[in-house]
This record gives sequence, C-alpha cells and structure tokens, in this order.
Amino acid sequence: MQDPWEDWIPGVLNRDQMKDLCDRELLSLNAQFSPQLLDESSIDLHLTSKAYKMCKGSVKPSGKVTYSYFLKQPALAEEIFPDQTGVFHLKSKDTYVFRLRERLGKPLQDLGFYGQATAKSSVGRVDVLARLIVDGMDTYECFAPKCFEVGGGDMYLEITPITFDVMVREGISLSQLRFFYGNPRNVEVDSAELFRAVYSGEGSKDGSLTVDISNTPVGGLQVAAFFATPAANDRPYPPIPLWTEEGNKYGSASPTSYWRLKAANDQSRLMIRSEEFYILRSKERICVPPGIAVYCRASDETIGEMRIHYAGFVHPWFGRRRASGKGTPLIFEVRGHQVNVSLADGERMANLTFYRMSKDAVDPMPSPYEDQNLELSKFFQRWPSKLKYVKGPEDGSVTAA
Repeated sequence: MQDPWEDWIPGVLNRDQMKDLCDRELLSLNAQFSPQLLDESSIDLHLTSKAYKMCKGSVKPSGKVTYSYFLKQPALAEEIFPDQTGVFHLKSKDTYVFRLRERLGKPLQDLGFYGQATAKSSVGRVDVLARLIVDGMDTYECFAPKCFEVGGGDMYLEITPITFDVMVREGISLSQLRFFYGNPRNVEVDSAELFRAVYSGEGSKDGSLTVDISNTPVGGLQVAAFFATPAANDRPYPPIPLWTEEGNKYGSASPTSYWRLKAANDQSRLMIRSEEFYILRSKERICVPPGIAVYCRASDETIGEMRIHYAGFVHPWFGRRRASGKGTPLIFEVRGHQVNVSLADGERMANLTFYRMSKDAVDPMPSPYEDQNLELSKFFQRWPSKLKYVKGPEDGSVTAA
C-alpha cells in the first residue's frame, strides 16, 4: 500500500497529515488518539509523571549523548515526585525537565521530516519558559533526521517559571510540535502579495510587527499593558495551575492578585522597567490564509534592553473568524533587562516567518484567542467588569470596584 506522504508536497503538515503519521506510529502517542490533540498546524505534547529538578540550572542538549545521560547524573538532576493529588509544584527561577508522553518513530529519519516546537501561547503569557528537548539534537525546540543517529526518539520538556510559582500535572500540554515535510528553510514564503493577504488593513510591508501603545478599556479603566506582580513576604499568593478544568474556558487564578495595569502616557509611550514582565499587543492585525503557517522569530532576539517573546505558533485561519472581521493582534511578552526603557507606540518588535502548508488546513477548530485584544493567559479568570485602582494609576494595582 502506498504511503500517503508520497503524494505530499513539501510544507507544514495539516491536521489530517499529522493523523496519518500517528496512524502509522511515526509519532507514538502512548495514549488513545483524539482529534483534540491536533491543531491546524501542530500537535500537542503532554507531560508524564517522570520529572526532574535540575540542581545546577538548565543543561543544554549536546547531540552527542541521549538526554537521559544528564538526568542520571546526581550532580545535575534530582528526580521529583508529585504530591498526593498528582500535582507538581514548580518554584520560580528553578528549572525542571519532564519526559514527554509522545515519541518520534525512527522511520522519520529516512523520510525527510523535520520538526519545530514552541511553548503554547497560554504558557508564555504566565512568564514560563518551556523548551522542547529531542534526543540527538544539540539545540532546543526542533528535530531533524540526524537526531536518530544518537537518540531513539524520546522527547523532554524543560520548564522554568520566571515570575510565578506554578503547578503542573501528568497529561497536560505546555508545548506543541509542528511537522514539516522537507527542510523548513525550503518552504518559507516571502512576498509583498502574501503580506497584503495576511495583514488586515494597513499592515506591514516586510513581515514585521510593531507594538500598540494605545489605551484600551479593561474593567472600565484605560490600559495599554499588563505587568506581573511577583509574590513577596507581605503579598503571598498560591501557585498558578497550568491547566483549566474540563468544561471551563478559563482557569481559577484571579488576575487582580498577579497583575497590575499600565496606561500609555500623553506621548503614547510606556515605561518598561528593569526585570519586570509585560503583556502588550501588536499594532498589526493578522488574518492567516488556510495555506500558510506562521512563526514569530522574536523569541531569541533582544531589542535594546528588552527581551521580546511571542509564545505560540500562528496557525492557518487565525484571525479570519474574528467577530469584527478585521483580523487579530498578536500578543508580545516583554521583559526589561538592566535598565528602564521608554517604549514608543509603533516601535518594531518582531519579524514573522511564513511557511507554505503541505496541504491547506480545512475545517478549522475555534481558537481561544481569536477575539483577543489585550489578553492574559487562559489560566486566569476574566478581569472583573469594573475595576478601581488600589493606590493610584502610577501604582497600577487594581481590585474589583
């Protein structure tokens, strides 16, 4: 029987193509297949209960030995276990590694498949770094056919909460993997015609994104950004569960406990303070065609004294089903470094990379962020409909009115 990929053109696999890989165990799920595992251009990866705390911080994959070699070194890693309810409590600034449930099948080596991963958008918005490790690779967040020369297809997720303590448990997904048939570099698309199709209205001419420092209403207040409030001795709060209960669109954490609000000043500028974490939005609005998948390349770039990050792929159809019909802005996660920065409206923040789909995405699933404007992670409750400042706009802390 002919394998389905013999008729595929190079590009990002859609949902049906990824199911073909699962059906032929080129990606072993170690669980019953469910359509909910798949997005339009990626598959969710899930934690197991095999977990380690990295004693001396992050250990970069080498590509020369399997990653399990490092996890067996007592000086580098210590196995940890969940509490009686099956929950792992992860402390901010510490690094952890979890073995993943999914596993790459060795036949991928000779078939020309590649992979690209990223943390899910809901995870990055909680200021949690989540990076995929694939046995045999010497870099994070990807796999290539060469990985099977050393590794056996095992995958791990390195998790580092930065601002908040968080909770995770077996079976949840914090990361997603995008499959390419052929080398990703060979299926990049770059043209003015594509930019006109993707950017709604007056958009970018070169695939870039700029920041929107205009105010928008949140709970009756005018807000340009959210910034995180770390716990302190006089302001303790519980760790944030990185999941939502079945049937719920949003998590249980109250946003007023963890976040403050920041408005733009009269010159449409915003102060990014050293070591603080901000949620902002793009000025451009995105409408992704069914034959294109998007990746934001800003996660490893520094611009001045800020680190710009966008967690999560932009899938085909994103922004095309928005109720207003005008496309959807993307969310920036921004961290200040050693000095304060005065950020101006319209400053360039990131560059998008566009990939051809191997087959168009069809019958799209609804996105939880389709109608977002300035939006927190889904792990938080919705903002109260009426907010008031506790001390004043300069402090930024708020409570329900």
